[in-house]
This record gives sequence, structure tokens and C-alpha cells, in this order.
Amino acid sequence: MAAESPLSIADRSACVTAQVRQSRLSLCSTGYRLQSVDSPTSTLVLRFDGQVFTETGSKVEDQQIVVVHAVVGIFKLEQHSYVLAVTDSHLQGTICGKDIYEVSGVCALPLDYDSGKIVFQELLQEQTTTASGDKSTAVPRKSYSTGDVAGLAAAQLENSSRVDMNDDLTGEAGFRWLSPQISRMFRPSKDSLVNRTEDGATGSSTPQTEREGSAVVETSSGVRKTSTSLERMERRVVEEIARVFSTSGMFYAFDYDLTRSLQAKDRQVIDGVSEPLACIADRDYWFNWHIQQPLLTGGGLAWALPLVQGSVQIGRCQISKDDVVQISVVSRRNWRRIGMRYERRGADTNGNVANFVETEQILELESKQESGQHVDVGAHPTHIASFVQTRGSMPFLWTQTGAGLHPAAVVAGTDDSNAATCAQHLQHEISRVGRQVLVSLVEHGGREAAVGTAYAGVVGRCVASEMVDARMVRYVPWDFHHETRGMRYENVQQLVEQLRGEISGMGYYWHAGNAPLTTQHGIFRVNCMDCLDRTNVVQSAIARAVFNEQLVRLGVHAAPELGLAAHPGLEPTLNRLWANNGDYISRQYAGTSAMKGDFTRTGRRNFGGMVNDATYSLARLWINTFRDYFSQAVLDFLVGNHAAAAVFRTLIDLRSREPDQVRQMASARETAVRTSVAIVVRDGERVQLACVVQSPMALDSLKIAAAADSVLILTDAAVYVCSYCDRQQKVSEFLRIGLSVLARVQYGAYITDTRTPQCLDPSRNHGVVLSFALAPDHHSSSPGYEFESSLAATQPFVSSADGEKLHFIACKVATEAQ
Repeated sequence: MAAESPLSIADRSACVTAQVRQSRLSLCSTGYRLQSVDSPTSTLVLRFDGQVFTETGSKVEDQQIVVVHAVVGIFKLEQHSYVLAVTDSHLQGTICGKDIYEVSGVCALPLDYDSGKIVFQELLQEQTTTASGDKSTAVPRKSYSTGDVAGLAAAQLENSSRVDMNDDLTGEAGFRWLSPQISRMFRPSKDSLVNRTEDGATGSSTPQTEREGSAVVETSSGVRKTSTSLERMERRVVEEIARVFSTSGMFYAFDYDLTRSLQAKDRQVIDGVSEPLACIADRDYWFNWHIQQPLLTGGGLAWALPLVQGSVQIGRCQISKDDVVQISVVSRRNWRRIGMRYERRGADTNGNVANFVETEQILELESKQESGQHVDVGAHPTHIASFVQTRGSMPFLWTQTGAGLHPAAVVAGTDDSNAATCAQHLQHEISRVGRQVLVSLVEHGGREAAVGTAYAGVVGRCVASEMVDARMVRYVPWDFHHETRGMRYENVQQLVEQLRGEISGMGYYWHAGNAPLTTQHGIFRVNCMDCLDRTNVVQSAIARAVFNEQLVRLGVHAAPELGLAAHPGLEPTLNRLWANNGDYISRQYAGTSAMKGDFTRTGRRNFGGMVNDATYSLARLWINTFRDYFSQAVLDFLVGNHAAAAVFRTLIDLRSREPDQVRQMASARETAVRTSVAIVVRDGERVQLACVVQSPMALDSLKIAAAADSVLILTDAAVYVCSYCDRQQKVSEFLRIGLSVLARVQYGAYITDTRTPQCLDPSRNHGVVLSFALAPDHHSSSPGYEFESSLAATQPFVSSADGEKLHFIACKVATEAQ
């Protein structure tokens, strides 16, 4: 979980160049060219074949160019790969004299000339109409055009299983589609009897289609993977990606590192950034890190611009005749367990937690008394102060399904696993920012009590077992709803007073002149259930107390005993910034603005705010039910948790998958293979290959009734097909076919599901049919295990070339998505 720098994958020498600010985008027959506006002799080339490289030399003048603000990244879907570029953004303000921008428009450019030309021409047309002030931030729909569509979707085959057995595996051409391991398994050997003609050519393998409920799908090289439904699905995925980057609070700067706090940057506060941000950015908060890998590994380091999802709110206020203060509230969202409200709760097994956000409040002061010049806040501030807090879901394994307005939360892990997960998270944060003051705002009774009590117990277990240093953790429970019942939100100040000693001892980062004067020691980690509404109220109250202390320390506070109210306009400005910050974080995690925003914004709770909160609750229910599952799948794809196929599958299953599920499936399948080999393989046989498949586990049948895993094992004497029970971790039945009786091995498309275009793609859905002449060995017992075999032989189904009656068993190669 340690913060990482991309320098492990990029040559440090590449960092001598400066960050590219804007680029002139042009289209040529081989790809796109992005010419740096500041350095016209530097060009990034993105070829349609996937190559990425840079060129230096004379400036190239293109008649048709589009100015893009930044390259977000490159990603691959089913039909195309895409370059995602920022086409519109607006200046949010300045921090330490550096401009901060928010993305407001992106465009996905297909890495294909025909489709890319359509999108490029539309961008040109949009650019020529910007003078009218009508800038569209939507991705052009024609950017997904892929030409004529083939007819895979026409094969609506209901629910029956289908297999194409038009080829014999013994032909050399038959191995081209297989992985090296699978192809090696079925290459002809002297131990196997494969049906051949006398001249050595492969015997006839005409498919038999007699069984009810099964049919043959003819596949040919003329069939393409594209289909009308696939095109629609891909369009929807790209539109969602565009929505994420253009409306979900994405921020960037060209010479200011938004991924790290001022204290973490230290000297760069004054010296600035002279190298590409990719060389110094904190990977945990670099949202588009995964899709920028082609740039980082292809020499495009200067074009790789980190985007931060979160919030940047900036305001300024003149607090006296000589002093002007600028306040910035910067939130950066960790993407390690990125996700939507009910789709991602708690922690994963690596200690990453949902909705983990680092929020930094920055004070910049320029005083005429010290400079003797006109006040210019942000250019060269006399004093800079920073205070950092974090929020994040309770760091152990728990879930909460989005069923109804108030679903119950459930603790998922064991005491030991939850303690280990929590310790991993706390250790990482302690090593990163120091002592952790854990402020939990969940209810002590009611529907939240189960997870709230579990959190206290997990932290106590971590300390008691010395997994975490007791001196580095303090747990502070405070039932927000109980303490503020009856709209008494002013009671939040009681919590602040309770934490007053921690606030004073923790301090803050303060930089003046050429060196830091003080640093922050430790951090407040605040949470409620969602880490949104209650959390934002409490964090803003703590930040307000720290801000008041900073003004006193700087000697510019007119009346410290009056607090921020001593300076007209200062408290409303700070409240507005924190309210806007809460709205941004809430929209990213829950889909609506933050609740209790009226109190954060005005310092008072009122009936209108309660009505707004009720509206937001209903809106969140609708979003959680009908949209979040797909948004979650797209987010997981963007950060590298899932492949593109999982996103498309989500549109059919109407549910997302945890990243841990993929790892758990891989681990379970590895266990299945090891266990099956240990149980069924006879002594003296050497295993050549073992892999997970799906099989009917019945002779002379093609239909797979359930998607349970089986194990296919090849030894130097036989082929085994085992039915494995994952829950009991044992083999329930198996079939052994000696190589001496193996008469034919056939391969082809094995279609068992027709709900998505990927399920109809022969290159992803393939299998083998093993035909044999004699009855195989049936085993119903083994030392320590009990078997019941249902593989009774029926009337032989297929015939060999010489008329010999054969039985067969079918196996479909299992993939991650199955």
C-alpha cells in the first residue's frame, strides 16, 4: 500500500524535460500527432497500431489542428482502442501562484483512421464555433462509429449449448488459436491414437447434430466480432467514461502537484516544479495512472498529466487594511478502492478502504506591512499554512447492500482477518502521515451499531495484539445523530473542544521565507457510514478551529476571542468552500450533493435543509439501484481492477464485481487443480498439463447445466475430467480416459450463453471434445474421499471414419469472466 512513484517504469533521465501544457492535435494516415504548443519541435506520436513514441525536430505545420489541453490516457475496449483527451477546462484559481484547472470536456478518439477522422472533423467544427460561446462538453456520438456490422447478434440460440466440431486438433493450423499450454496438450504423440487416413491426412470430422437441445454454429473467417449490440454497448461505456472525466470533479495543474500536500512537497512550495509531474506525483491519488501507462512506457512522460478526482475550492478575503488571506480546500480521492456508495464499503484484503479522501486546507497570507507593496495573494505569499485531514470507510471487511433507504450493514470477515486488514491500513497511514486520531461518528445503537461496535473492537484488537503501536492510535467514538438530535448541530463544537488537546499537539505545516517553521504531526481520520455528510460537518469544524489558531499565530487576528466572526466575510467564505467540497465528494461517491449542507454553509440547521436531505435520500436510492453498478464497473476498468469484458458483462448481470473476487477465483481454481491432481492421478503417471474447464460431466452430452468448474488433467498415460466441489474442496466425480483408447480430439466454438456479444465470440468461447472407443475407467472410491459417478455410458453418439462407435465428453475452456 505504500505510495509509489512511476519512476520505477520510467527512466529518470526523461524527467529533464518540462511538462507539456497544451498540444496541437492533428490526424495523419498512421495515427495522431500531438505537437507541444510551448515547444513546437517536440511531438508525441500515437499510432493506430498501438505504438507510442516522441519525435524531435523541425516544427510541422498542419492545416487542420485541434488544440487539446491534456492527454488523459489510452484505453482499449472491444472494437477500438481510444485516446482520451481534455478538450475543455476552466481555471479554478491559483494556489501558491500556480493555476489550477477543472476538466469540463473530454473526447474519445478511436485509434482507427476511418472512425477517428469522423471524430476529428467534429472537433474541428466545434473549435471553429467556440467564438459563439457554445462549447459542448459531450463526446461526439459518431466517435464510436465502426462501419458496417456483421451478424453475430443474429445467432439468437436461446439457452442451448452449441459446439463447432469442424476441425481436428491434429492439423497444425488447428493450434493457432490455442494458448501454447492447451495446444501442447493435444499435439499428436505415439501414445495417442488419433483417427487418420492412410496417407497421413486427418480423417473426416463431420459434425454430428442429433441430440435435442444442441446445435452447431458454423464459424468462418468472415465473421467479425463486431455487432449492433456490441456497438451500442461500447458507445455506452465510452459515454460513461466521458461522464466520469468531464463531470466528476477532475482537476489538474501543469506546474503544481495536486497529488501531495504542501508538507509532503516541502521545498517545491517555493522552488516550484521544473520536471514533468509524472516524475513526482503520488500514485495513490493519480486517478488516471493506469490508462497513462502507454505514455509512461512509450517515452511520452512529458505528456502524462496526472488528474486528481476530488475538489479544489478557492476563496479570498481581506481581513484588514494591510492583510489579504486566500483559503483553499483541496481534496484528493484515493483510487485504490475507488467506487460508488453501496458498491464499495469497508476495506479490501490489502487494507485499502472505500471513499478514502485526503483533504487539505491551505492558508496563504500576503501582508503589505511586510512587503511594502500592493497585496497580490498567490503570487509570492509571505506565509503559507496547511492542515490535512483524511476520511475513509471503516477499515475492515463489511458490506451493505443498497436495498431500501436504510439497509443494514453486515460484518463480513472474521475477527482475525478484520484485525489484520485494519492493522495493514493503519500501519500504512502511520508511516505516511503519522499518529492517527480515529474519530468515528456512527450511531452507538440502531442499524449502525453492529459495524460501529466492530470497528471499536477491531482497533482494540490491533492495539492489544501489538499489530499497531498504541501510542500512534487514538479511537474517539462520538454518536453524531444522538449528540445533535433535535437539530442541535451547534453541539459539534463540543466534539471540537474534546479534541482541543489533539488539535494543539498535532499542529500544522507553516512555511515562511525559505524554510518551514512548523510541521503537522499526526492526522484526524474521520468517518461515518458513508464518510460524506456527518464527516464533512465535523471536518469543517475542526478545520475552522485550526484556521482560527493559525490567524492568531500569524498575528493578524483582530479579536481572537471572537473567532472568525471578528472578520466580516471570512467565516462565510470558509463555510462556502467546505460546503462545496462536501458536495463534490458526495456526488462522486453517492451521486448527489452532501446532506446537512445548510449547516456547513451557514452554521445553522433549518427546515429547508431537512427537506433537501429527504430529496437527496430518494435520489441516492434511485442512483444506487439503477446506475451505480455500471458506474462501478467503469471505474474498476479505468483504474485497472477489471478488463473491458467485465464492464460489458455488467450490462447483462446488472451487478458489479469486487476486485478481490477475481483474485479469490484465481486462488480457488488453483486449489481445485492441485487437489484434483493429488486425488485422481494414478501413481507413476506424470502430469503434463492441468487446467480449469467447464463440462457437462456426462457422456455424449454438450449441454452445460451449471457453470461449475471442472478440472482437465493430461498425464503421459491418460486424460482426466474431474468435477470439483469448491465449497467442500473435494472431487465429487471424475472420468479417466486412457490415451490408448482416445480416438479423436476436436475443437471449435463452444457457445453456452447468448446474452452478450462476447458470449457469441468464438475466439473467447471454445472447447474440446474427447472421443474414445472403449468404456473408460469409473472410480467410485478413493482413500479418504467418496465419489458418486454419473458418467454412465449411453448409446454411442458419434462414429469414427471406419464405423467404430465412439462415446465423447465435452470441455469448455474456462475464462476469468466465467
